[in-house]
Formats: sequence, structure tokens, C-alpha cells
Amino acid sequence: MDDVRPVAERRRLDGDDLHVPPLTSELYVHSAREINLDRRPVERTPGSAASDRLRCRMLGAEVLPLPPVGEHALLVFWCQIVVVLTCARVGGYALRRLGQPRVIGELLAGVALGPSLLGAVWPSGFDWLFPADEGQSGLLLGLAWVGIGLLLGTTGAEVDLATVRRQRGLATTVAVGSLVVPLATGAGVAVLIPSEYVGDGASRAVFAGFFAVAFAISSLPVAARILGDLGLMASPVSQLALAVATANDMVGWLLLGVVTGIGEANSFSIGSLVVAVAAVVVVSVVVIRFGPPALDAVARELERHDGGPAIEASVIFLVVVAIGALTHAIGIEVVIGAFIAGIAIGASRFRRRPGFEAIETVTNGIFAPLFFAIAGIRADLSELGSPEVLVLAAAVTAAATAAKVVGSYAGARIGRTSRRDALRLGFTLNARGALEIVVATVGLSLGVIDTTLYTVIIVMALVTTALAAPLIKLTLRR
Repeated sequence: MDDVRPVAERRRLDGDDLHVPPLTSELYVHSAREINLDRRPVERTPGSAASDRLRCRMLGAEVLPLPPVGEHALLVFWCQIVVVLTCARVGGYALRRLGQPRVIGELLAGVALGPSLLGAVWPSGFDWLFPADEGQSGLLLGLAWVGIGLLLGTTGAEVDLATVRRQRGLATTVAVGSLVVPLATGAGVAVLIPSEYVGDGASRAVFAGFFAVAFAISSLPVAARILGDLGLMASPVSQLALAVATANDMVGWLLLGVVTGIGEANSFSIGSLVVAVAAVVVVSVVVIRFGPPALDAVARELERHDGGPAIEASVIFLVVVAIGALTHAIGIEVVIGAFIAGIAIGASRFRRRPGFEAIETVTNGIFAPLFFAIAGIRADLSELGSPEVLVLAAAVTAAATAAKVVGSYAGARIGRTSRRDALRLGFTLNARGALEIVVATVGLSLGVIDTTLYTVIIVMALVTTALAAPLIKLTLRR
């Protein structure tokens, strides 16, 4: 019987050290020829996973298509889930008791588990639980993205298309106001920021464009979570806010793609941008128009054959993932596709089936808290110890808040909305949340911003999210 062993592990046979072929990826093979029979040390050379597989085949070894995860990596992964989910649920419960949305506690729980607190007071424990290893972090981040996809899918199912259609004129004016004013303000603030904070790999124009996008973005999942926690999801103003937040995110991700293209190659193709926008419009129209009838037909078949909640949940999950993957493939963030899929599901018979309730329960109880806590873990707030950085963070947060609220309020008032509802729209759209953290991470990886400005943007995301619920509550008072 063949022996199955990791090729990266040194084996001992007959008292001698034997070395295996050096591989950069943890490929597993089963063949007697996996051992260096000459018993000579083999030098480790860099190479890709593809070259590793090729070398294995040249040695006559059989390469498994899905290499197993190491036992230690699995242990760390399980511990990550236990610690992160426990802290997220405790943090969410504590903030809920204080009248804040659970998402704030979940984000702050993640910050406490990150380098800001756990990494500072117990570095060895932090390094063990969250090692700087791409494969290890990929396990947890993959789980987080499943969570955000399901959250956006269930959120999209809450959208009342009839209400959105009745308010499409108002939605347009609010969307324009909530984008144009923050874009202009963000670019203006970027001009005033000292040059030492600009990343080494960015021109001033690219830096200004990035800051404009950072000011314009809204966090659709955070807005949805806050409105849901406050019991306002079904109100017309909340439906309008979600529709505008969707437009904000779509435009924001497109603009971020433009800035990224300029930052990487100092040029971008208008044609590719037009194609991406057209593709999103086509996907949205096709899915929202033809998706519900198709899903109704599937639901009737399941009812006829007594499919049950399990198969219903599977269909819902697959639809959300498939549409999310489609939009991601054409250059638009996966959350937009998940939201579009959710709209189609909400307009179908699946919305009232037990399978949807099961998906909703698992999402709100497990996946969404994991996502928000993981987003908080990636933030490092230790740089706020500098008064200069603290003042900069306060100024950027105030400017971003004023721009989003004023722009949304102006657009809503132009559309003849009451002052109270216009303010509620502005406060809801001002929540940047975890998607702002994603934007900051992109800027840092491209060298557009330095680590100090990365921290500043993280603070802006957390503060605007924390302010949303109290300010929305103020608009509910008579």
C-alpha cells in the first residue's frame, strides 16, 4: 500500500536523514520515488505551484488535485473561528445592550483581537493565532467573504422593488448628491494633506483620486445591518437608502478600479470601463427581470417533489454565489452581484420558504459576525498615539461625514423629501464600515497611501459606522 506523506517533511529511514524534493506549495504525493534515494541534500529553489507539480510528475509521483491542509494549519483555523466568533458575538451583544447596532461591537471585537490590542499585550499569542502566512489567512478570509456574500444576498431579498420604482426619481437625485459632493471634497482634502503622507509609488493626482473614492464609498452591508438591527428595514426611506447605497458602491468600485489602473500602469482604458458598466447593467436587468420567474419555476418543482428546506437553502446559496462570481468576473465587487441575486430571490417564492429562513439565521448568527470581526482584526490603531495623526484622523473623519450627509441631504431635498427623511438618508449612507477598510487596504498595497493614512481611513470607517445608529435614532424622535 502506498505511503501518503507531505513532500515538504523530512523523513528518517534506517537512521539516516532523507530529503524530499523541495516544493514551494504543500503538495502531497504518494510514490516510493518521493524520497531522494541518493541521500544527498537537495537545495531549496523558488518556484511556482505549477513548477512544483511539474517536478513531482518528473519524479514519477502522483500529484493530488487538492493538497490537504496541514494539521497545524487546521488547528489554527479552528481556533480562529472559536475565538473570533465568540468575541464577535459577545461584542455585538454588549453594544446591543448599550443601544448600538451589533455590527459596531463586532467590528470593535475584531480591533481588540488585532495588532491594536492583542498584538500589543500578547505578541506571541497574536502571532500564533493570526500568523503572517498567506495560506493560513486565506482560510479565514475565504470564510469572511462567504459571509459577506450571504449577508448581501439576504439584504437584497428585503428590497421592495415596487417602492424603489416609485421613488426612482428621488433615488437618482440622492445618489448624485451623495457621490458628487464627497468626490469633490475628498479630492480637495487630498490636496491639503502634506506630501509626506503620500505613498512613495503614487503621483499627487492618483492620491487625490484615491481619497475622492474613499470619501464617496458607502458600505451597503453595514447600512443594511444597522437598519435591520433598528427594525427599519421595511420603511420606504430604508429601501431608498439601500438602493442609493447600491449605486454608491457600484460607482465607487468602478472609480477605484480606474484609480488602481492609473496607479499600476499610469493609464487606463475607457473602453474597458464602459464594458464593465454595461455588463453590470445587463446582469442587473436580466437577473431582476427574469430571475424571479425562473426561481418560481424551481420552487414549484421542489414543492411538487417535497424538496424540503435543505434543498431550498442550497438553491438560494448557489444563486447568490453564482451571480456574485459573475459580477466579480467582469470587474465589479462580488457584493454587488450577491445583492442583485438577493433582489431576485426576494421577488420569488423562495423568499417565503423555510430554506430562506435557514440561510438568514445562519448568516446573521455566524457568517456576518465573522466577517465584521475579521475586518476589524486587520486594523492597527496604535499609530493614533501621535497627536498629529490624531488631529489628521479627526479632520478627515469630520470632512468625510459632512460631505456625505450634506450631499445626500441636498439630493433628497431636491427630490422633495422631508428634512427628517433627508437627514436619515444622509446618516445611513455615511456608514463606511468594512468596505472602507477594503478600500484602504487596496490603497496601501498599491503604495498610494502610507501606513499612517491607512490608519486614518480605518478610524474614519469605524467612527462613521458608530455614529450612524445614534444619528438615525435622532431622526425618529417626534
